[in-house]
Amino acid sequence: MRQEPAPVVGNDYALELFQGPLLAPIRVTGLAGATSAISDAVEGVYNNAAAPAVRESFSLSWFEFEPSIGIALPGAYAHTDFNNRGERGLAQNSARGLNRSIETTDNFLYLQAGAWAQFGALGISMTADLLNYDVAPQQADRPQVGLWLARAHTVGAYSFLGNQVCIGAGARVVGVRIDVGDLSGPGFSMFGAAPELGVIVKPDDVPWRIGATARAAVEAGTLGGGSIGASEETKQNRNCRTARCAGGFVLPDRITEPWELEFGVAYQLGPRPLNPAWINPVDEEKELDDRILRARAERAALQRAEIATLPATTPQEIAARDLRLARITAEEEAAREVEEAEVRDARLRLREERKARYLNWPRERILLLGSMLLTGPSENAVALEGFINQEHELVGQTISVSPRFAIESEPVANWIKFRTGIYSEPSRFVDGTRRQHFTFGGDVRLFDWDVFGILPSTQTWRISAFFDVAPRYENFGFGIGAWH
Repeated sequence: MRQEPAPVVGNDYALELFQGPLLAPIRVTGLAGATSAISDAVEGVYNNAAAPAVRESFSLSWFEFEPSIGIALPGAYAHTDFNNRGERGLAQNSARGLNRSIETTDNFLYLQAGAWAQFGALGISMTADLLNYDVAPQQADRPQVGLWLARAHTVGAYSFLGNQVCIGAGARVVGVRIDVGDLSGPGFSMFGAAPELGVIVKPDDVPWRIGATARAAVEAGTLGGGSIGASEETKQNRNCRTARCAGGFVLPDRITEPWELEFGVAYQLGPRPLNPAWINPVDEEKELDDRILRARAERAALQRAEIATLPATTPQEIAARDLRLARITAEEEAAREVEEAEVRDARLRLREERKARYLNWPRERILLLGSMLLTGPSENAVALEGFINQEHELVGQTISVSPRFAIESEPVANWIKFRTGIYSEPSRFVDGTRRQHFTFGGDVRLFDWDVFGILPSTQTWRISAFFDVAPRYENFGFGIGAWH
């Protein structure tokens, strides 16, 4: 028989922030989150901390930069079981005479933005996302609760062996604000950060990759809010006489986001290469620079030898030597201008050769992805539902496992990409049920634009969209970004 959870009477408990439904950038969500092995660019840090250092086939320059922005409406059709309480849990609540159903969670909004830059083998990425949704308690004497969850990843990564092994490290930061009632009502905030590490192995000219990442648990401490013994709150909840409360809710002393381990593999079918060797422009252009330096050194030696043979004893000889020195300087400046023009042309030609190499590869491919996400347990923690209901119903007492599989292809070459996937979402409730998600989405190529000259070169843009459907949950979103 199910043991009834005890009521919350003190602040000595944690509120667990477990993200069961996938909330991530467009491509990551469309691929069911199975992207640990192919993570790259600005969006890749959501699945692997090594992503900023990954050089893809379209990487032509020593310096690369890319922004990203997206919006999603998780549970946009309303009345979602966002925390995956599960049919069994809902049925048991009904048997207990509690009117707690999936209609309690609503008004979702998810925003994401970030930027990524690469400097040769070094890559850095900064991303942030914001999730907001409301929970309306079934108890008439308790106000609505609004959750604001902000997350950020700041990561640096470096590649080795010609970009065949990428290793990254950084921090994930979590900030939480819970408002009781409207925005002017009482609430509390918490903030915390923890390290994350990642690795991606992508040997040249093979059709596979592997990746892994680890994220330490985030323990967010209270920044403020709430009070003890407030008269109105005491009327709503007697425990507020001795515990810190806000709006009649006994507040947790911390918020926790469990540790995570993620492993992934990718395999690509078709003629398009998955891991072509990356040509570092600095290495390719080094021969040009060395040739110029040798030519200048040879000229300088000849000039020194010529000047050494010129007599400089009489005023006339000194004047003649100075005139020759001025002519040598002018000739050298002219020669260097010609050389620099030749180098610019040669570098442009080499870049065009690298671009042609990329564009000449066939577009046909089928990318197969698989990953496994392990989420650690939480100590003395309740879900948001437990906080709302003021019940000490522990969640996350064991390690959760989420397998993920996806496929991506390009049905209309160089114009349309399509992706689909499935992932299994565990429930952190003891009596919860696992549910299956089906995701799909794609990209459509738009136009070329350098954003009024802000970007270092003209960029081809795309519009993207995704859908995520599961029992008692729907999510869709759209965004813009670079087309590759």
